[in-house]
Amino acid sequence: MSKYLVLGDGGHAEKVAGKCAPDKSLYEWKFNQEVDTKIKKRCKDHGIDYYQTNPSPAGKDEMGLSKRAELANAHWKKQGKPKALFISYHANAYKSVFNDARGTETYVASNASTNSKNAAKFINDEIYSAFKKLDNGAKNRGVKTEDFTVIYKAQMPSILVEYGFYTNKSDLKILQNNVDDLVEATMKGICKYFSITYKTPKKENNTSKEEVFYRVVTNSYLDRKNAEKEVSELKKLGVSAFLDAFKKDNKTYLRVVAGSYANRKNAETQLASLKKKGYNPFIAIYKK
Repeated sequence: MSKYLVLGDGGHAEKVAGKCAPDKSLYEWKFNQEVDTKIKKRCKDHGIDYYQTNPSPAGKDEMGLSKRAELANAHWKKQGKPKALFISYHANAYKSVFNDARGTETYVASNASTNSKNAAKFINDEIYSAFKKLDNGAKNRGVKTEDFTVIYKAQMPSILVEYGFYTNKSDLKILQNNVDDLVEATMKGICKYFSITYKTPKKENNTSKEEVFYRVVTNSYLDRKNAEKEVSELKKLGVSAFLDAFKKDNKTYLRVVAGSYANRKNAETQLASLKKKGYNPFIAIYKK
């Protein structure tokens, strides 16, 4: 048992209405879950215990905010109240159309301890720094106070992070394409909070191994128009679908791919989500 504990809260669940980019190219629950899952792994790399209040948001309605805090409090007490930090992960929005509002901001509650405020500043500054390296127009909205239930009721130091606005095209681009950079920035802030040394992620040696991806396939067509129609339907559901050609019996088929993942669990999550939407997908292994 580590003497340090992070309690991660992947904000929102799949069935919460309206939590997506105006063009539906990003769903907040998916972004939050990816950050939560990746920080869990990186905490393990640093010898920090990790607990998820909302590990499986796919296909579910919202979990009550008080419930999230209760789960975190109960786990923290069960572990003997080690030095801890509760982090609720979010991406921000302003209105329901693309606009100029953008930036990183982190919240503490009005009952926040000094540790909460320190953690908020450390993590917010690191995330803003990561954004700034990727886009010189990035904005730092700073640390703010708001009595969000989940951090107000958490009994250990607690913060709520809004990484960027998915209603802003510049922020959205980073939220979509640079999750690992944002995770590492968060990890640097966490290490600073616990006064431990940050470790860069280990690079996998792929010189002798093929890179394997798990592709979620919904269908295959000989007719391009039918294939493109299904891609269009999936995109309307917020799925980043694309076509992949392959040959069989001297015929060229177009496979509709609804996601390509290095992690099989992520592929299986997408598979389950599509099944609930009436598709009959399967996972195909793709080697690069």
